[in-house]
Parts: sequence; C-alpha cells; structure tokens
Amino acid sequence: MTRFLLICFTAFFAVSASEVSAQVPKLSSYPTASATIFLDFDGQTVNSPYWNGGTSFYCTAPIFTSEQITTIFNQVAEDYRPFNLNITTDSTVYFAAPATKRQRIIISGYSAWYGNAGGVAYVESFRWGMEIPGFVFANLLAYNTKYVGDAAAHEAGHTLGLNHQSKYDASCAFLNEYNPGAGTGEISWGPIMGNSYSKNLSLWHNGSTNFGCSSLQSDLAVLASAANGFGYRTDDVGNTTAASASLPIVGQVLGTSGLINSTSDVDMFKIVVPEKGRLTLSAIPFNTANGYVAADIDLEVDLMLNAGTVLNHFNPSTSVQAVVDSILDPGTYYLKISNAANANISNYGMLGSYSVTGTFTSGAALPIYSLVLNGTVANNKHELSWNIIADEPIETVTVEISSDGKSFTNLQDVSGSLHKFVYQPFEKGTAYYRLHVVTASQLKYYSNIISLREAKVGAKYNLISNIINGNNISINSIGNYSWRILDMNGRNMANGKINTGLNRLSAANLTNGMYLLQIADGNEITTEKIVKQ
Repeated sequence: MTRFLLICFTAFFAVSASEVSAQVPKLSSYPTASATIFLDFDGQTVNSPYWNGGTSFYCTAPIFTSEQITTIFNQVAEDYRPFNLNITTDSTVYFAAPATKRQRIIISGYSAWYGNAGGVAYVESFRWGMEIPGFVFANLLAYNTKYVGDAAAHEAGHTLGLNHQSKYDASCAFLNEYNPGAGTGEISWGPIMGNSYSKNLSLWHNGSTNFGCSSLQSDLAVLASAANGFGYRTDDVGNTTAASASLPIVGQVLGTSGLINSTSDVDMFKIVVPEKGRLTLSAIPFNTANGYVAADIDLEVDLMLNAGTVLNHFNPSTSVQAVVDSILDPGTYYLKISNAANANISNYGMLGSYSVTGTFTSGAALPIYSLVLNGTVANNKHELSWNIIADEPIETVTVEISSDGKSFTNLQDVSGSLHKFVYQPFEKGTAYYRLHVVTASQLKYYSNIISLREAKVGAKYNLISNIINGNNISINSIGNYSWRILDMNGRNMANGKINTGLNRLSAANLTNGMYLLQIADGNEITTEKIVKQ
C-alpha cells in the first residue's frame, strides 16, 4: 500500500480492456450515485506515462471465483456504504460516471512491474479526470479475500485524498507508517488507511498521518469533503421517537435493516406489543464471514418506553452484535440502534449497515430479567455485589475474572442466595469481573462486566474503575488536584477539582463511548482511558 507523492499531471493515458478470463458478476452498491469506484477484476493492458515508466504492461486477471469477487466487492462496498458513492464491478457504469467523479482500481495477479506492495495509487486522482488507475496486487496478498478487500478500500481511499494513518508513541516518536490498530477477536480494529488485514473491524479513523504525529487526518471529513463532491447518503431512519420507523410484529416475527452513516447517527424503530410476552432479537452488523469478518460497526441497542425512558441497554463488551431479550407488557416501545465505542477504539469510524431479526412470543417469561453486577475497591480488596431478579430459583452463581475483559476464567462458585463476594487480587493492573448464573431449569446468563483496579501504593490517586456503568466516576485521592475529561477527538467535555478522600465525578452528560480522564497536580499530568457504558 505505497503512497505516491502528489504531482501535477497534464497528459492523457488509456486503459484498454482485454479478454475476460473469469466470469465477473456485475454488481453496484448504490446505483443512483454518480460518483463511482470501479473494481476491475477482468484483466487490463495499461498504457500510461505515469505507471511503469510509460512502458505498456498487462495486468492479468486474479484467480478468483465469482463468489470470491462478490465477497471482495461486498467488503469494499460496506467500507464506503455511508457515502453517496457507488462501488461497482461493471465497466459500463464506470464509463457513464462523470470523468472527475470516478476511479478505476485494477485488481490483478501480476505485480512484477511495480514491486513488493499490496497496492498503489495516486493521492486525489479520483478528482483529476485523467483516467489514472490504482492497483491491488492479489498475488502478493495470497489471494486472501479479506486482504484484497482491505487493500482495495485503502487504495481507493488514497485516490479520494487520504494519506496513511500512522502510529506514534506517547512522546510522538514514530513507530509504524501503517497504524496496526488494536485488540483481538470480534472487537479488534484496524484503520483502513493503516493496516487492517489482521483485524475484524476495518474503520475510517481520525489520527496521526505519515507526515507527523501532529499532522491529524479525519478520514470521514476528507472523504465527505466538497473536493470529492459526493458527501454522505441521506439518513435512512429517523433519530427520534417522533421520526421513528415502524417495526411491526408479523405473526411472531419482526425484522428490518438500516445504516449508521455518521458517528452521531441513531436509528429509532417503533414496536407495538399487542399483549404480554417475550421479545428476543439480534442487531447484527454486515459481515462477510463467520465471526463478523469485515464488519464496520460495533452495535448497541436501547429498548425504550413510549415516554422515551430507557428500559434496558444492550451492548456486550466482547461482541459487535447486540442481543435483546425482555419480557414486555402490552404497549408501544422503541428500539434505539447506534454505534458504540469498545475497549479498543472510539465510535468515530463505527459506520455501516446492519440487520435486525427477532421473535415475539405471547405469554413467555424469562427466569432472570435483571442481573446487575457492581464493585468497589476498599483496603486493597475488590468488593463485588450484585442483584438478581428471577422468577425461578438460582442454582449456581460463578464469579469469573479476566485480565483483558475478553477471556474469563472461573474465580469462585458462590451460593445462589449470596449477593456479595470479596477478593484480594494478586494480579497487577486492572481486573475484570462478571457473573455466570445458572437457573434451576439450566438456563445460563452472564452479567455486565465491571473493571476494578489495584490500589497503587504511593499513588496520588486511584481510579476505582475504567468502565463507567452509572453516572459517576469514583476516585480516591491523597491530595487536591485538577481534572478534565476529553473525548477521543481531544474536545473538553468536563473539568473541575478533586479533593483528598473519595471523589465522585459526574458522568451524567457523557454519551456511551471512550474518553480520556486527565489528572493534573501542578507538576505532571496523568491520563486514564475510561469507557462510559
């Protein structure tokens, strides 16, 4: 994924089609859009003064099946889904687009003419009207559909004006030209303009570029800029209860789909429940394979009453889908679907499409319909407490612990009648806890996840937990210090003073997501990551 320096071009070149060596399905992601990115899979002869020193060369077609081509197309289409932009595999659609609003990305099995890279493109060439293609070298990407899809979105991003998202340390020392993202599993992420090959969520990012630590690039702002001329798609579902879309129950089934097309977008659906019963549904991000491969959004769902009050919040910390399971009385309810920050990244680039599928069963009852875990740190011990509201006896309660909030192990089995557990951790750093509860009918449930930090000896303050489930942030302090909360774009959200003893900072005005808490004592500033759930 090599970036070329921007230069001024004045000459014309042509790309001529050659014999098709594989059946390429004709696909378009948004046919009504005039701006077009053409994924060219069928082999091309390139004559250009701007590639290969002006010597003609032939780009062989990659050895993909029609199904694999469709998978790659779907992945790239999802990356650009929020925008008024058509991703296509059809050359006639490409040539019908305005010359200054189209770009060809040739996906080929031949790379010797250029060298060892996943792909190459000129920055901003989409806007020039000079028919200068970008390239993805599938042979150097092991013909892996995920890798090729990532590379195609990356090179198209260059043509739309984006530079690389790079990695620097806390002192702004350069680490890597391609930011590798963070995390493992479903909620791992990598920037499209960095290196997202090994990560599940491939996202547009707001971060430092290869031009320097302080050279910030908002990918979304560049893509939607007037210079590219296409902007965002029109919002498909209203953001409020008054503008909500109907989600009817037909028989026992309900389902819909939608698009979160901006960081602050919310999709609101209205559900009319005819009688008391059990509502179960899943909100699932678009993906191309098991494990939510190539998903672009981590979803959260609020189930709301007619008055707008949140009845329940669903956002599993280690999964990108959200699952609702509730017993409801007859009435009108609202389903609020939005993107969510996770332990690895903010919700800035969490944009994409999703589907909702569910059932409503009249008269059904949940054995457990409230399971809430809380915790505090006192005298270097972690004190856990919980509340379970159930319609049948609890057979077992297991306290589970994790060092990363993802992989949990059993810590202690406790009686189903108990509601407290005290533990003095030997591990350093942050410990994550959850409950695994089994009812008498052998139904299994997990509680919310909380995090508790070790009480640091000699520390000026101790943040009780990095995960904020309520409206307060608890801090034990040995002195009087200043504090402020920043969002992941560096905007000040709140500030004030903490005093000696236990302090509770208000988090009531923070929306769900990741933030930075900074504590200043006059000599130094320390920074903690916190997540509001």
